[in-house]
Amino acid sequence: MSTYFLISALSLGLLASYLSTHSNVVTNAQADPYRLSSDAEKDAYITYVKQKIKEEKTASSDCKPGLGLGKLKGKEPPTENFLCNPGLENMKNKLQDKQANGGVDDKKVSKLQSNIDKKQNKLNAKFDKIRERLEKIISEEEGQKPIPPEEQKKVEEQDKKTVEEHKSQTGDNCRDGNVLDGASNQGDLKVLAECQEATGEVMHTKKMDDGDYKFFLKVDDKYNFLVNDKNNEKTDGFLVVEVVPKDQDISTVDLPSEGDKVDIWGAWVTDEKKGWHETHPAWVVSKQ
Repeated sequence: MSTYFLISALSLGLLASYLSTHSNVVTNAQADPYRLSSDAEKDAYITYVKQKIKEEKTASSDCKPGLGLGKLKGKEPPTENFLCNPGLENMKNKLQDKQANGGVDDKKVSKLQSNIDKKQNKLNAKFDKIRERLEKIISEEEGQKPIPPEEQKKVEEQDKKTVEEHKSQTGDNCRDGNVLDGASNQGDLKVLAECQEATGEVMHTKKMDDGDYKFFLKVDDKYNFLVNDKNNEKTDGFLVVEVVPKDQDISTVDLPSEGDKVDIWGAWVTDEKKGWHETHPAWVVSKQ
């Protein structure tokens, strides 16, 4: 995965975001420039995280020179892989070929590298700010007040409709008894489903002071019903997942890192103080 690829991931991701988001979301993004307000931006961010963590150890990009991007100026965002800039990939390959053949002027190479470094530094700074923001959200600063009663009532009304449409699952990956066993804040959690699966990508992780291993999950489309308006408002639409201390060493749990694709099972709950949805506790976490 190249520097060119990451720069195009940001710029094209933001363009697709602009084309596909509603005006009120754009207003929120303008108020907080580090908010991940669309799938395009989330995908660009996790692409960056994966490179940072794995440091070029992953397979090469699927971005192929010479392939078109589609109509970027149309009303609809491109349906192809917008995290790909074939033009830049062509430039990179051309430069590599000339370097291999000894046919590149050192001054031109130096100037090109300087421009790339400047763009990469700006890219790094933006994504580091996003990461700092996610860290702040996931850390749950002390002294935060519960959501107001009128907002709690709205969450409850939405929950009633949601649980009518999505019943608890059953099977070997489910638990009997008190499904909240091990959660330090059981009194704050309202069970929506005693057993629920979800799949998606891990966006941010943190070992909490109470011992829980917590992460934000960008759920796959089929599990979008697991997040509610408060998730969209407060966690950028990510499902909050927590593995309690007693489950962190069991055979069914493989604690994930940022960028991992995972399949999880656990109790689907509402944190009534915050209003958002969680899988808490999660007792099955497998990397895909």
